[in-house]
Amino acid sequence: MAYQKKIPHGIMFHHFYNEAHPSGQGAISADDLDNLLRYVGLERILPPFEWLKRLKENKLKNGDVCLTFDDALLCQTEIALPVLEKHGFKAFWFIYSGVFEGKQENLELYRFFRVKYFDNIDDFYQIFFKKVSEAGIAADTDPEFEKRMLESFPFYSINDIRFRFLRDKALGRINYEKIMDAMLKDCGLDKKAMSKRLWMSDNDLKYLSGSGHVIGLHSYSHPTALADLSFEEQFSEYKKNYSHIKRVTGQNPVVAAHQVSSYNDDTLKILEKLGIVCCFRSNMFPKKEGGALNASALEMAREDHANVMRMMKDR
Repeated sequence: MAYQKKIPHGIMFHHFYNEAHPSGQGAISADDLDNLLRYVGLERILPPFEWLKRLKENKLKNGDVCLTFDDALLCQTEIALPVLEKHGFKAFWFIYSGVFEGKQENLELYRFFRVKYFDNIDDFYQIFFKKVSEAGIAADTDPEFEKRMLESFPFYSINDIRFRFLRDKALGRINYEKIMDAMLKDCGLDKKAMSKRLWMSDNDLKYLSGSGHVIGLHSYSHPTALADLSFEEQFSEYKKNYSHIKRVTGQNPVVAAHQVSSYNDDTLKILEKLGIVCCFRSNMFPKKEGGALNASALEMAREDHANVMRMMKDR
């Protein structure tokens, strides 16, 4: 059975693996990507400028799809980009800028730690949950949070959701990083050494932009709960992100992606103020119950590649 999603939407990618980049939760190979693109339908996939043209003219059609890559990961240019180039495809690339300007970004470092230094993800969770308990923090999830996560990411296990609730809601950034840094120390690991081959460089962004791909906003430091920040904090995140992309590519960014679909009315006002004409969520569910899937040009739907992979297996 062919890919059945009809509403105009993006397909969202993050991690890829080969002999130089570790596998683990959510990571796929170059062959997986090639098979996924064929399953979706090569003829359906729009280049980013055509997507934006149709969006502006209100001519996006049911069945239109675009490709999106989040977080400026080096594995994307080293593994996924050659597959795109083989097919002549262009994509949207949503990058956060702090790592390009020497800022330590822990989200990806901690993920790398989880997938590379444990035999399986539940081994990591067992230690992490124990550390949380020792810190005197309740480790139960909020039922509404669990429901939303299962709707958006049905491939997540209960432990996956529990971890994300603790990280994004119960602990907060400071306490979460204290626990993770303690776990890194226990393993004798150095963040600087770990980060050497995680992210793209400015030269990668220049190449992508000069080759017909579109670089978009994804904040400066990638807060996982951006909607909890004040208007001023959100504006700073996006303004610094905007300035970096413009400086490197010579182009004014016109697209963005909400990290983990965490946004609010302030976010939309900020993006509009910055001249963003298209922004993607990270799921295929309307923001408001009963609302339109693509509620506005700044709330476009995306399907996680992991869901597409599951559809392929269920054929």
